[in-house]
Amino acid sequence: MIARKIPELLSPAGGIQQLEAAVQNGADAVYMGGPFFNARIKAENFTDDDMLRAIDYAHERNVKIYVTLNTLIRDDELYRAFSYVDFLYSAGADALIVQDIGLSRLVRRYFPDFPLHLSTQGTLYNRQGVETAKELGFSRVVPARELSLEEIREVSDECHSGKTSCEVEVFVHGALCMCYSGQCQMSRMLGGANGRSGNRGLCAQPCRLPYENDRGEKGYFLSPKDICYIGSIGELCEAGVDSFKIEGRLKSPQYVAVVTSIYRKYMDMYAQTGRADVSDEDMNKLLQIFNRGGFTQKYLRGNMKENILSGESPKNRGVFIGTVTAGQENEMRKGRSSALSRKLIDVKLEGKLSIGDGVEIRGSNVAGNVVTYIKELSGGIVRIGDIKEKVRRGDKVYKVTDKELLKAAEETYSRGERRKSAIDMVFKASIGSVPELEIVDREGDISVTVEGSGITGRATEKATDENKIKAQLSKLGSTPFSPGRIDVQTEGMPFIPASEINDMRRRGAGAIMEMRREAVRKGRKSIGRDKLEEAAMKEGIYSRRDNEADEKDIQEYFSVSHAPDKKAFKYIPIEIYMEKDSEENTDDIPYVFNVSKGKLDSYIEENFNNIVKRVCDRGIMLNNIGWIKEFRDEGIKIFGGSGLNAYNMQSVKAYEEIGVEVVQPSCEMVKEENIPLMITECDLGTSILIDRKGVTYDVFNAFSDDKKIIKKREEKDR
Repeated sequence: MIARKIPELLSPAGGIQQLEAAVQNGADAVYMGGPFFNARIKAENFTDDDMLRAIDYAHERNVKIYVTLNTLIRDDELYRAFSYVDFLYSAGADALIVQDIGLSRLVRRYFPDFPLHLSTQGTLYNRQGVETAKELGFSRVVPARELSLEEIREVSDECHSGKTSCEVEVFVHGALCMCYSGQCQMSRMLGGANGRSGNRGLCAQPCRLPYENDRGEKGYFLSPKDICYIGSIGELCEAGVDSFKIEGRLKSPQYVAVVTSIYRKYMDMYAQTGRADVSDEDMNKLLQIFNRGGFTQKYLRGNMKENILSGESPKNRGVFIGTVTAGQENEMRKGRSSALSRKLIDVKLEGKLSIGDGVEIRGSNVAGNVVTYIKELSGGIVRIGDIKEKVRRGDKVYKVTDKELLKAAEETYSRGERRKSAIDMVFKASIGSVPELEIVDREGDISVTVEGSGITGRATEKATDENKIKAQLSKLGSTPFSPGRIDVQTEGMPFIPASEINDMRRRGAGAIMEMRREAVRKGRKSIGRDKLEEAAMKEGIYSRRDNEADEKDIQEYFSVSHAPDKKAFKYIPIEIYMEKDSEENTDDIPYVFNVSKGKLDSYIEENFNNIVKRVCDRGIMLNNIGWIKEFRDEGIKIFGGSGLNAYNMQSVKAYEEIGVEVVQPSCEMVKEENIPLMITECDLGTSILIDRKGVTYDVFNAFSDDKKIIKKREEKDR
C-alpha cells in the first residue's frame, strides 16, 4: 500500500493546555501568540517563559511552533516588535505569521533565515498576489477563507511554480468573518475612531451582534456559520495544500483536542487508503463541541446562494436531541406546584442525554441548565431537571455540552503522554568494558550513544539475560518515546544491574529530547541589544526606551499632498475609467478595489493589454498585492492605496522596494467614518442594517456587482 503525501495539521493554542491538547491529539504544528501584536490579544496567550516552555515541549515531540505577529504595528511600536522577533528567533520558534509588511521587511533584513508566513490578514485571494508575497519574503501564504476549491488550487499551483516556491496554508475548520480578513473596519468604528480594531488584535466581533434589516426584522445578519472541510480532505490534498489550519485560539482545550484528533484520524486514513469517509459519530462530535447552527462549505463549493448565516444566535447551538412533551405549565394545571415539579420537564428523546450534560430548550424563549436529574418514562420519554425557566410543549431541546465528550477530550492531554514516537536501541555489554546504549530517533533522524557508569563485571551465578535488558529499556514511561527495535549484544556472562540499565535509558532518552529541542535553536543567537539599537537607528524605527523618532513618521508622510507629481488626481474604479473617452480622463487615475476576486479579476485579465495602453502615461492605483507584479512588469507606475494597509514607514519602504509608491495610508489611520467598513461575498438580502444603538449602515454592491460593501450612513443621509 502506497502512503499518500498529506498536509501538515496546524492547530490553535490560546494557552498552555490548548498546546498540550493539540500536541497530544496529533497536530504537526501549533500556532500561538505572545502578549502583544497578535490578532487574538484577548486569549490567554504566552508569556516569554511560557513561550520557551511551549517551544521546548513541542520540539521534544517533533511539533513545530508558529508565532502570530499578525496585526498592524505603529511606528512607535516597531522597536518592541523587532525586539520580540529577536527573542523568538533565539528561542527557536519555527516561523512567524505576519500581517504587517513593515515588520516582515525588518525580519527579512536582519533574520533572513527566519521563515515568514503571510497571515490571512494580508488579504491574499488570487494567484497574482502569490508572486508579490514571494518578493516580500514570505515562504508560506494563508489565503482568504472565501476561496473556492478551484481558486485554492490556482493559488497552490502558483505557490509551487517559478524559481521560488512557497507553501499554502488553508483554514479547514472554525469561525468565519463576514468581511475579508484585513479589510474590516467595523469593529474599530463601532467604538468611534479609536474603537477596538480587528487589525490591531482587539476585534469586538460586530459580526456576532444583532441588527435590524430594511424589513424591520431583527437578527444576526452578519454572523456566519463555522466552516468544516473534514469531508473534503482528499480534494484539498489533491489541490496541493501544504497545511490544514484549524481556527480557534479563543477556544477551550477540549475543543482543540476533539477537532485536532478527528482531523488527524481522517488525514491519516486518506494517506493510507485514499479515502476519508467521515462517520456520523465523528461528525456529531464536531457539531457537539461547537457549531453555530451547523457548518458551511459555501465558499469551498462556490455555492454563493447558500445561506451562510448562523440563524437565531451567534453562539454555540449544540445538537438537537428531542422535543418537550410536558412543560412546567402542565404540572401546574394538574395541581403539582411543588418546587421540584416546577423544575422538571418531559422530553421525547431523539439523542443521548446524561446527567452532567448542558441543555438549552428553545421556543418563545431560551431556557437551559446542566442536567442533574433524569428519569426514564415510557415511549422514549424522559423526565429531566433542573430547568428553572418556563418551557412549553413542542419546544426543542438541544445538548450544548456533552460531559462524556469533554471528559474524554480532557483525558487525552491530562493523563500522561499519548504522543509517542518509536526509538530504536542497541545495547552492548561485555565483561571488562563499559556498557553502551545507542538510541536512534526515527522521526528526527538523530542518534546518541551513552555509556554506563562503570566496567561490566562477570555474573557470579546467572548473567543478566537479554529479555531482562529489553524489559528495562522498554520502560519509557512519561517520555514522548515508545520502544522500537531493541538489539541486545552481550558477550560472556555479564552482570548489569537494573539500575544501571535504567540510568542509561533515562540519560539516552533525555539526550534525544535535548537534541530535538536544539535542532531549530542550534546556530540561532540573539543579535543582541547593541545590534538591535544599531539596526533601529539605521532603519529609523522608534525605540520606546530612547523615544527616538524617524525624521518623517508616517503621519507626516501622508499629511502632505503625497500624490503623483503632487497634483490633485481623482481616483476612479478601473471599469469606469475604461468606459470613459481617453480625453475625459486627464485628471483621473484608475484604481483596483481592495478585493478584486471574481468579476473584477476576470475583467482585468480579459482587458489587461487595453488597460496597460490606457494607463501607461499616468499609472494605476492598487489596493491589494495582487496585480502588482503584472502591471510593474509592463512598466506601469503603481500607486499604493489604503487596502495595502501601510501603517508605518517600514511598510512604505517595503512597497517602494517592489515598485509601489504608497499614496494612501491604511484605513486604520483614517478618523473619518466615510469608508467601507466591511467587504463581503455574502448577499445579505437587505439595503440597510441598524445596530443596537440605532446607527444605520448602508449595504450596497461594489462596482463589480459580486461583492457587498457595508458603510456607515452619513449624518446628512439619515
